[in-house]
Amino acid sequence: MRLLLLTATVAMSLSSCYSYKWNISKNNDQPAPSEITALFAQQPDGIFHLDGQSPGKDYAYDIGELDSHYGIDGELRFTDIQLRLHDNMAAGQVIVDFEFRDEAGTTVRIPDVDLMRLTPTLDSDGDLLYAELLLEEFNRFGVNFRGEHKEFTMTNDAGKINAQPYRANITNNCLAASKWEFALTSENYDDIGARFASDKNLNQNKILSHTWFYLDAELYRTLLQLKNPGKVIPTNIEYNDLSDYAENVVVDFDQLRRPLRRQVDVKQLEIGHQTERIVEPVDVEEHYKREFGLLMHSEQFTYKTILEKPIQTMQFQDRGYYTAETPKEFDFSWMQYVDSIQMDIIDIKGSESYMQITLTGEWSPYDITIGNVDLALISEQKLYGMLFGVNTFPKSRRYNPVQSTIQYDAALLPDDIKPFVLLTDKKTGKWVNNQYKGIEKIYLTYETLEMDVLSVYVLCYERITPVWMGTIKLPKEIRETVRIRKKLYNY
Repeated sequence: MRLLLLTATVAMSLSSCYSYKWNISKNNDQPAPSEITALFAQQPDGIFHLDGQSPGKDYAYDIGELDSHYGIDGELRFTDIQLRLHDNMAAGQVIVDFEFRDEAGTTVRIPDVDLMRLTPTLDSDGDLLYAELLLEEFNRFGVNFRGEHKEFTMTNDAGKINAQPYRANITNNCLAASKWEFALTSENYDDIGARFASDKNLNQNKILSHTWFYLDAELYRTLLQLKNPGKVIPTNIEYNDLSDYAENVVVDFDQLRRPLRRQVDVKQLEIGHQTERIVEPVDVEEHYKREFGLLMHSEQFTYKTILEKPIQTMQFQDRGYYTAETPKEFDFSWMQYVDSIQMDIIDIKGSESYMQITLTGEWSPYDITIGNVDLALISEQKLYGMLFGVNTFPKSRRYNPVQSTIQYDAALLPDDIKPFVLLTDKKTGKWVNNQYKGIEKIYLTYETLEMDVLSVYVLCYERITPVWMGTIKLPKEIRETVRIRKKLYNY
């Protein structure tokens, strides 16, 4: 009995989790960086005023269900955005208050936002920095703020608020440097009965408002340099020119991870284009994008047929809107030759669950290398997403995330286990721009509770649909290693 009580006590003491307060520090007594203070001092009243673009109710391609108040003229269409700099903050931070205002007198205020959380960190050195800059800057990542924790407020000059959001989101957009987004999400259960009766009952989240805006270019360049001190960042080179330069860089994987310990003897169970599995959405985002017609084909694809002819998708354009007028076209035929999933253990002290996974094939012109993956962080029937790049921030994360002893915010990961996904030329070893090849994201998941069958999905441009998948079975010793590690740290 004493042993059981002791075990329970130890578990309770270790199981607590916390929210890392990015905007709260014991040493919030430092002035803002002088470069930032000088830029704010140049603005009227020391406040940055930015113009926002918000689509009307007739815009059909906002990915998700729309609240009934979405896009109403003047209401919750935030076109006036203001940034106020704090006087004091912790070293390494740039703390501002955001205000988003519409023409109907509504203001959303998000206080104490660290702009550094929305500025990419470049983890590479040498010439690989150019490839990482492309992958970081032209991937979208953002942070969520929770209404129930008072992380943002919404008020109206007349005291009239017709809708109440429960989430606000600020995102560094993927289209261009300094292009950002702001969105409000409501949680509406008015139609719960109809949802239960429907064949599809995805969620009750609805988009209440969506705004695109440009951060001041000089402010953004300054943030990028402060976030990456000592690195020469080419912010004035056109995308295509930067890509051409980066595609001449040979990737040295030894700079990104520790040495490989040994290859894992995995059993290959399926390659989707060989079994001709039907292509279906694997998450809610893909479902909506197919429903809205962003994949400009009506036929039902298999993983074989989707590789047999060029695929057209709607293009995500400068203003932040999808359009069918100038579709994107991608040829995925090279993926017919990606028919092997290899796995190697990375030499991380104290663990054999950190892996490098390579999607390859004898005749494939390219390899997709997924490195520093902790298999214990992957859950059964839950998608573990990885964007191409080096420790690329996820598309959406909580501003004050709950931390455990195993899973940390991307900004807190040690240097030697930062995950990466890179496309390389198999013959030359040079980096290949995955955006030109039309692929953008990787999903990893375990098929069953046994956590011994690992599935890999490759998603196309704008995460519209998966275009490649495969499954492998892990050997018993790896499966047990992962199970033990997961139980030890998943308090």
